[in-house]
Amino acid sequence: MAKGDSKKRAEKMAKEWKKSKSTTKSINELVEMGPLHNQELGSWRAPLGESFLDPRAGEIVVFKDFFKRGFEVPVHPFLQGLLLYYEIGIHNLHPYSIILVATFIHLCEAFAGIEPHFDMFLYLFCLRKKGAVGGSKIAGGVFLNLRDGMINHYLRCPWNTSLSEWYKKWFYVQEEPNSATFCDVGYVREKRVSWTD
Repeated sequence: MAKGDSKKRAEKMAKEWKKSKSTTKSINELVEMGPLHNQELGSWRAPLGESFLDPRAGEIVVFKDFFKRGFEVPVHPFLQGLLLYYEIGIHNLHPYSIILVATFIHLCEAFAGIEPHFDMFLYLFCLRKKGAVGGSKIAGGVFLNLRDGMINHYLRCPWNTSLSEWYKKWFYVQEEPNSATFCDVGYVREKRVSWTD
């Protein structure tokens, strides 16, 4: 990579990502709560002293608030399929989207007794790009939302709750071998027709 390219990437990363507040102690709070395995079993690490993200091979970037909303590692195959379909990484989603997917998976598996149904999900939800006012285009730059007119066809819940500085609580998790979970922390996804069609 040329010096100019390296400098541009560093500038982009500094603009799009905020330095993480995650520490080994704060991540261990998730271990104590239950949604994350201990460091040896879960293969996670805090971004100690990093000015911007630098995931190692096989690692994905996740946010602490994802785990509080139903996210788990290994990434559920249904969520992996959605990420592939929309051509985004897990870090591109807002935590609000994680609870929508986790709830949908639970409703299909526990209530309806079926595998999560991809076409049903696409019928109910679409992917939207976050507004251009402030914030990152990468970290939480897109979110899943009920399609227009679907509010009477799905659960009525306060899905979108306020989160304070969730985008500053990122860390790394080792994903399962052969996982399809995409992780390019500098990738800004352009809107596609398939997000809303």
